[in-house]
Amino acid sequence: MKVSISPTRSFLAQASLLLVLAGLIVGCSTPREFAKPVELTEIDNQIPPQIAWRADAGRDQKSKLANIAPVVVDDLVIVADPRGTVRAYKQESGDLIWRYELGFSLSAGGGAGDGVVVFGGERGEIVALSAADGQKLWAESINASIDTAPSVAFDRVLVRAKNGTARLLDLTDGKRRWRVAKTPPPLTLHGQSQAVMFSDAVGLGFDNGSFGVYDRTSGREIWNTQVAQPTGRTDVDRMVDIDANPVFADGVFYVGTYQGQLAALSAEGGRTLWSRDFSIYQDLNLDARAIYLVDESSVLWAIDRRSGETLWRQPDFMYRGLTAPALVGDYLLVGDYEGYVHLIERDTGLNLGRTGLGDRIVSPMAVADERVFAATRGGRLYAITLP
Repeated sequence: MKVSISPTRSFLAQASLLLVLAGLIVGCSTPREFAKPVELTEIDNQIPPQIAWRADAGRDQKSKLANIAPVVVDDLVIVADPRGTVRAYKQESGDLIWRYELGFSLSAGGGAGDGVVVFGGERGEIVALSAADGQKLWAESINASIDTAPSVAFDRVLVRAKNGTARLLDLTDGKRRWRVAKTPPPLTLHGQSQAVMFSDAVGLGFDNGSFGVYDRTSGREIWNTQVAQPTGRTDVDRMVDIDANPVFADGVFYVGTYQGQLAALSAEGGRTLWSRDFSIYQDLNLDARAIYLVDESSVLWAIDRRSGETLWRQPDFMYRGLTAPALVGDYLLVGDYEGYVHLIERDTGLNLGRTGLGDRIVSPMAVADERVFAATRGGRLYAITLP
């Protein structure tokens, strides 16, 4: 489960406590050379993940531009397919509760919160549905493609578009509150990071490697920090997108960039507490001790939150296209390009178990009540538990 600010606390209150190549580059047609994935070795398989149930996730996600992950809200897991068919299942049983046809194409999944799930379309369509029964609450449209799941919290929706704009909408009726824009670089990774939502502020990472905090009421920029500087002679070399979803805890933002840095930023003014070289595009996760991440080469890391030092490094899955790490109790779960789900001991990085789903897993997997929900590119949804 991703760690962020408690819904009952504001960004200013937290600040006062202190004085991530997905393989697809927008605008680039030059092929990149990839290393051969390492072969899996036999393991003792002490704790193999178990499949509790499986269900239909809709039409295959054949296009690599699609990254439609499941989302959990209340006691449901909700998943969509590229044609815009949305399905909601009971987390415990896998029973289908409702189905809805959005009527437009998707390249990213929904964002959920406050009993609502919101989807954004490739032509700028935005639809909010009741998570309980799938009833349409409202619909809006913008003049830009939406390729990242919306962020939903505190009665607001933050929608990011491919053209570098971010719009804050009212969750009740979809009306726009404010809009900010950052002109994207000539080349960027496909997709963007989601916003970090607070009751009084919004944190946003941009494709130019900067991270900023904005007043929730007005959209005024409170501060902005350049996490990574674009360097190199070519546009490809200068890509420093913040595509991994930043995480927040104890008055600190943890932000990772592609071909750049992993940094800890103070909520008070955006001061850099520590920074180290990393190339990241998969979402971060954390607990009280460590940040867990998958780097560009699919090496899994645990990084000390206070110092930025390495706690452990797990290279057994290099170039296997790992998903973002899902945190479940004392373990991390990651999926790979062949459809294997690997269970990693959180404190040591030891590989303790695996199970196969038979198809490539969409990142990120969703977590609720010690269950992990994984969608595959072949159009299946799996509920995974530990023995």
